Amino acid sequence: MLCRWGYHRADPAAAWNGGIGFSRCLGCGAELVQRPGTRWARVPRGYAVVWRPAAERPALTCSASSSSPIARLSQRLRDHLHAPIEQPSRRYRYLARRLGDARTILLSALCEADAANDVLLLLAAMVQQEQGGRVLLVDATLADDGVGALLGADKQPGLSDIRTDDPWSAVEAMRLLARPDMVLLGAGLNPAAGRPERIAAMLPFLADRFDHILIQQRGIGSDSRNLALARAADLVWTLAEEGRSPMARLHEARDAFRAHGIAPAGLILTVPAHDR
Repeated sequence: MLCRWGYHRADPAAAWNGGIGFSRCLGCGAELVQRPGTRWARVPRGYAVVWRPAAERPALTCSASSSSPIARLSQRLRDHLHAPIEQPSRRYRYLARRLGDARTILLSALCEADAANDVLLLLAAMVQQEQGGRVLLVDATLADDGVGALLGADKQPGLSDIRTDDPWSAVEAMRLLARPDMVLLGAGLNPAAGRPERIAAMLPFLADRFDHILIQQRGIGSDSRNLALARAADLVWTLAEEGRSPMARLHEARDAFRAHGIAPAGLILTVPAHDR
């Protein structure tokens, strides 16, 4: 019905050429075009889209207006998404350069949400700068204070609302971010009801559409629901804050990795900000 009225749902895997976007509607399958400053619309009569091999790995974009949730984010978020400060960005740039063949990276946080959100955004920005391509952020924290909430996706469909039998339901719940080529799948309408194993089953489908997938979770040892994604990821990093993350939780995470064959795994140790 919405398609009949011209409200199409564009596939995030859009191709861009000279500032003009080309995609297909997830509802009716119609070919869509987006010119600068306009919304997605059907290709005008008399024109045709020629899909070339170069467009098989298209870029993503978003023109966020000043009234959009993204535009109203805090200065700290804008710094991380657009111009990370030099000292922290160097550290995460180094990590991004050492990913190797890993495309699905899971960040298991043993610290407060603010620190985990900051690290994930910095890491995502550096992965995109160093590796290129499209990056998907997945808020699998099963809570309402993860990166999805920080990016304005709270109380929006997300992880808790996708269907196991329909991988496209995950695509429909995604949000384009202000940074080009970066997409978010939030925690969903009921974060605590999220099913990480659903995303784990969809990773092959999503990996065909994104160059890197960064997944945010709480400490793996503290919630067994987190194990499905950890086992499916190419690389798992545990995030801890110096002087704040208890050693007992680090040992718990280490034991969970060993018991469930989660590898490769590493540790990111951050220094708490003075204003926290």
